[in-house]
Amino acid sequence: MATQKGGRGNPRQGNLRSGLSGVRSLPYPVLQPSNNGSKGTMGFLVALVAMVLVFVLLLPLLGSIYYDTLAVQRESKMQIERMERLRQQLEYERQQLERLKNDNSVLIPGQLPDGRPPQNP
Repeated sequence: MATQKGGRGNPRQGNLRSGLSGVRSLPYPVLQPSNNGSKGTMGFLVALVAMVLVFVLLLPLLGSIYYDTLAVQRESKMQIERMERLRQQLEYERQQLERLKNDNSVLIPGQLPDGRPPQNP
């Protein structure tokens, strides 16, 4: 397959011997650094100053967010404890109400639980 009849090359390979003759060289070196190094240094300094300014401005913001988060956690913990106390109190009152419902005797003001009037001293 490498050789074909008639001495013609593979059309996909192209003419390798004369293929590079039409390429022109660039008028300036591509991979050479520019002689103007002050622009690169100035750009670096501007970027560095910008990063420092952003850091200085974001640091107090991040600190305030952190302290707000701590305050919210503390408040949330207090609310949970309060809700737990209220739940326990409600459960106790519910048990007292059930106990009174299950008790067959009705307490009348001015009478003792066994039904006789109280004795005044």
